[in-house]
Amino acid sequence: MMQSSCYSDIAANLSVQFEVPDIILPTSNCIFLLESPHIQELKYGAPVSGSSGATMSKHIFGAEYAKMPLGILVKKNAEIDARRPRLSAIGLMNVSNIPLQAGAYPPIIRKEYADWFAHMNAVRTNNQKLEFTDPQQADIQMTMVARLRSKLERFRGKSITWIPCGRFAQKFFSLAGVTDPSWTVIQDVPHPSYNSWDREIYRPQIQRVTEAISRAALNMQNDAGSDRS
Repeated sequence: MMQSSCYSDIAANLSVQFEVPDIILPTSNCIFLLESPHIQELKYGAPVSGSSGATMSKHIFGAEYAKMPLGILVKKNAEIDARRPRLSAIGLMNVSNIPLQAGAYPPIIRKEYADWFAHMNAVRTNNQKLEFTDPQQADIQMTMVARLRSKLERFRGKSITWIPCGRFAQKFFSLAGVTDPSWTVIQDVPHPSYNSWDREIYRPQIQRVTEAISRAALNMQNDAGSDRS
């Protein structure tokens, strides 16, 4: 099969089978920005549906939720319209809605797009680089920045707390260059992989995250009570 030299075409081809959508409700005003889906995310059709999501649930909802990935909880809450306040306050967004790691794909896809996967991984792992000299890597980054910018633009004028998790998400959030006076950004939150949220050094950031979600949930409950009065 002849491959395009344009990353937007490659991403469109892969998206047909391997796209994991963001989960954003009208009530989502604490939005986690993450890197990209992987194997568990493809399986469940939601961001952070594996061990990283379980770490997030543990810190947000308590130790009894340590085996329940956040993505699965947020997706179920949305699907059945459960309107659980803290879950309804959370939004989940990936910079890339398709996996950037070759290991998430079947062997035949890995072989067909091997060259592109190597470049996608280079962009994924070199978070200290703001620019790439390799034309394919530059194209990948430029395309992802443009797509993220388009997604962020939709939230202008809304009161949103953005939580970019990890260096990759933080870099792309910055490169997108979208700001709004209605927004709050919680800086320096690590990616929840490898139990990083359990590390003492990140306790202040994680506390800010949990407080923002609890505050948003309380506001939602107060608003609902006002509507009934």
